[in-house]
Amino acid sequence: MPNNKVNRLKKEEKPVKFNLLKLVKRLLYLLLLVSLAGLFYIADDSDIFDPKISWESDEKLSANIGHYENSIKPLMGNKYLIELSQLKDKIESHPWVARATIKRIFWNKIHIQLESHDIAMRWGEDGYISNNGILFKPNEPVDSDTPIAIVPENQVKVFFEDYKNFQSIVDPLNISRFERNHIDKIWLDDNVQIILGNQMQDERLKRFVKVYEKLKVTSLRVKSKGIFDMRYPKGFALSYSP
Repeated sequence: MPNNKVNRLKKEEKPVKFNLLKLVKRLLYLLLLVSLAGLFYIADDSDIFDPKISWESDEKLSANIGHYENSIKPLMGNKYLIELSQLKDKIESHPWVARATIKRIFWNKIHIQLESHDIAMRWGEDGYISNNGILFKPNEPVDSDTPIAIVPENQVKVFFEDYKNFQSIVDPLNISRFERNHIDKIWLDDNVQIILGNQMQDERLKRFVKVYEKLKVTSLRVKSKGIFDMRYPKGFALSYSP
């Protein structure tokens, strides 16, 4: 009998040790969580996780990088969730920026490469058409000797494609002004005017090139004041500007 009592007492000691061990483990887990939370709070309050942005651009845009950086600050309020597409849309809304290529190098390191518009044509008094056929209107106009474009804003894309096509046809002559209202008109560098109309424009322009090459040799007036109306089926009408 005495031996049974001793055995029962020893069996009762095991649950106490087991519960104590569980309590210690829980305290350690709690301490670990509190420590992690503290570290996260300290890090969040510092600039360790703040996004770092590096910029790359050509000379035209380099002076405005500070302005672009300020414009995207409202989009970076949540430093743990930055939408690159929103940054791209915001930066490309600036007049001289043609394209912004944005890459996430690391989760808080972002690289932004900027490409500027190259002026292909002047549009109105305050706008330009880029080499990609995009109309842009900077806050301050710049000097440019590119051809003048007279065309409604909603037709710029198609207009620019036609301009490139017409320029390839008249090359090595240069178009200095292209006007699209109810009919298409073109002016060359030497002030020669070509009335193309709206139909068979490529054919009419090619016919002008052949005729002009012959007439400019015989008449200086043709080279400086000639107005060629090419809207006739197989011919043209020649008049002169004052």
